[in-house]
Amino acid sequence: MIFLKKSLRDLKEAKGQFISVLAVVIIGVMFYTGLYSALDIFSGAGQKYFTEYRLADLSSTVYRAPEGVVERVRAIPGVKMAEGRVLQDVRIFMEDRNAVVRLISLPDQKRAVVNDIMLKAGSYFSADAANQCLVSEDFFKANHLVIGQTIEPIVNGERVKLSIVGTVKGPEYMYEIRDATEVFPDHEKFGVIYVQASYLQTILDYKGSVNDISVLLTKDGDSKKVKAELEKMLAPYGLVSTVEKKDQISYSMFHSDETGLQSMAAIFPMLFFIASAVIIYITMTRMIENQRTLMGVFKALGYSDWDIMLHYQTYPLLVGILGSILGSLIGLFFIGEALLGIFNSFYNLPTENSSVQLAMVVPASLTALFFCVFAGYNACRKELRLVPAESMRPKPPASGRKTLLENLGFFWQRLNFSWKIIFRNLFRYKRRSALASVGVIFSMALLLIALAFRSSMGNLMAMQYEEIQKFDLKINFTQMLAVDELSTIRNLAHVKSVEPVLETGMELTYGWKKKDIGVLALDREAQLYGVYDRKGKAAILPSDGVLLPARLMETLGLHTGDRVTLRSYYPGKNTDRDKKTVVVKGETSQFIGQSAVCSMDYIDYLLDEGRVVNGAHIKLDDGQYEKEVTAKLEDILTINTIQSKAEVVANTNKQLQSMNSIIFFMLFGASILTIAVIYNITNINIFERRREIATLSVLGFTSAELKSLVFNENFFISAFGILIGAPLGRFIAEVAIDTQATETMQLPMVMEPANYLLAAALIIAFTAIANWLLRNKITAIDMVESLKSAE
Repeated sequence: MIFLKKSLRDLKEAKGQFISVLAVVIIGVMFYTGLYSALDIFSGAGQKYFTEYRLADLSSTVYRAPEGVVERVRAIPGVKMAEGRVLQDVRIFMEDRNAVVRLISLPDQKRAVVNDIMLKAGSYFSADAANQCLVSEDFFKANHLVIGQTIEPIVNGERVKLSIVGTVKGPEYMYEIRDATEVFPDHEKFGVIYVQASYLQTILDYKGSVNDISVLLTKDGDSKKVKAELEKMLAPYGLVSTVEKKDQISYSMFHSDETGLQSMAAIFPMLFFIASAVIIYITMTRMIENQRTLMGVFKALGYSDWDIMLHYQTYPLLVGILGSILGSLIGLFFIGEALLGIFNSFYNLPTENSSVQLAMVVPASLTALFFCVFAGYNACRKELRLVPAESMRPKPPASGRKTLLENLGFFWQRLNFSWKIIFRNLFRYKRRSALASVGVIFSMALLLIALAFRSSMGNLMAMQYEEIQKFDLKINFTQMLAVDELSTIRNLAHVKSVEPVLETGMELTYGWKKKDIGVLALDREAQLYGVYDRKGKAAILPSDGVLLPARLMETLGLHTGDRVTLRSYYPGKNTDRDKKTVVVKGETSQFIGQSAVCSMDYIDYLLDEGRVVNGAHIKLDDGQYEKEVTAKLEDILTINTIQSKAEVVANTNKQLQSMNSIIFFMLFGASILTIAVIYNITNINIFERRREIATLSVLGFTSAELKSLVFNENFFISAFGILIGAPLGRFIAEVAIDTQATETMQLPMVMEPANYLLAAALIIAFTAIANWLLRNKITAIDMVESLKSAE
């Protein structure tokens, strides 16, 4: 009972310190439970969704293959299911805007298929009409469609009426983007429409044929062997590409976000737990040293070391228990829900029935308690080793030798009296000063991580949409066209320039390594699409040979000057004589997508098709005429899709707003951490130096001068933390950003000088807030009591 009363009295006397360290533990537990709860629900829902609706392990695209080939694919050892489909991207007018939809065939009658769909509203196809369709839920909502409404996509230059009977969501388009060149979904501009197989084959002139085969493997199916056999079987039909599950866009993006959430969950809570342990250690060390005599009295009265240890562990245990309870409640019911909403906003996974992850409370609480108790134990153990007689004596004062700075005469002599006191105190208690800076170091790291993500994404946007994609519009044709046929588009009003583009898929072979890649062919004098090397310098398109993405070259172990083999996926080009040996002329830096780049002349050598194109980049003389030009392009029947760069940029900027919420979480955590550390260390500093401060006050120091002795010391500790935290923050940011990289997208690590300045300014501001909270602590010192002899 006596120990309980003493503990309550100690807490009452230092309630400010208790609250500040409690806040740090709460933030740590909050991040732990919130992040891991969001990760568990997000990951579980995604994996369950992919499994239940049978996301394909392999997906092959061909130009045209007979339906009978699907049965042959099913007979490949290791194949559990195989499904043949017809896919095609077409234009559609939605109110006042142009959009692209992907038409995909589904069986006329409902049955289990690879890449199945979840029916969200309405019903499956019925026998009432052949032109029924199911629309992806996000596209349906974004364009304010209703069930029963008729939509009219443009197929082969003609409007086709489709009646909406339901809304769906499929694992293949959980992250609903058209291809790897897009960063974020734009549900107003792209969606998926499922049509009865018999009807879609008829309107696309694919009767009895398919252009996509999806394969689901058995548990023991060998992906590499099945892929090799599949490609061999489909080669005569113009194999375009074969995509493995890990490279499928939705799965790859989901896995990237899942990995990013795992990184955050592993890093952020630990920063706060370590900082809370440091604060507790500093606080308890000073508390025990100040109660050294009392501890000796307890020993002399017969209390065991274990009793005394338990008494002093009351402080960290109370911090750990209260921090765990409050942090878990906030983390599970607020932070976890908020973070899940941010990450799931792009996927719209069915998480409504997910229960609160109460299991996260146990590991979060145990981790918090471990750091708190461990810090308390280390603060006590040294004093408990002393015998009662020695413990009851006051601790000898620190030796008064010269500090390092005092030996630097040219520097020391230029300091005023106040700064000399500050530096002497810092160097007299070097260990405490260093530990105090740990919280500031972690705060600096947190801020730099958040700012690095923001600046890296900003740099990606600037490079991709200002330096690389310099065009205003990109169009794709329904078929290969001669380059001369672009003259019609060049003659349109407000079209400043048009450059031909050919995009195709090829198989790259280097030794025993094979990779399906995209190939982008441009004019050697192209001005509307920039090609850059790893250092950010403009790359020159070679007259012969290709440029490969730096990431692809690293994956395959390629170097400039190496020879590789390229084989086109065009029908009939699957023999050895169709393979072309190509020299790698250099590397390119591609943030979105991963395509080889060559000249239009060289693509003729690779394809033997003459100078043909399947797309074009368009530059307008004024962006305000974009709608007018787009309307004219829509009348050209050979144009399949039209992409507006301005709309892509606007949608990307809109989606990036979700990053601000994550940055706010980091900013909030960093502010609490810095203020708590500075508040605690200042409280201890003032308590230990109250006699010194009282003496200076008697000698004539003003209130402002007395405050500067303590508060300037805090600014110095913060400055030291900023210097050490800067490289740590950069390193963690590089690791975190590197974990976000996928096959189709890589965020460039950019740490602008302004990031360091802004983070440092925020740390100084947080320090100033902590100083302000303690502004009356110094003037409230009882001068008479403090000046009494310590003996």
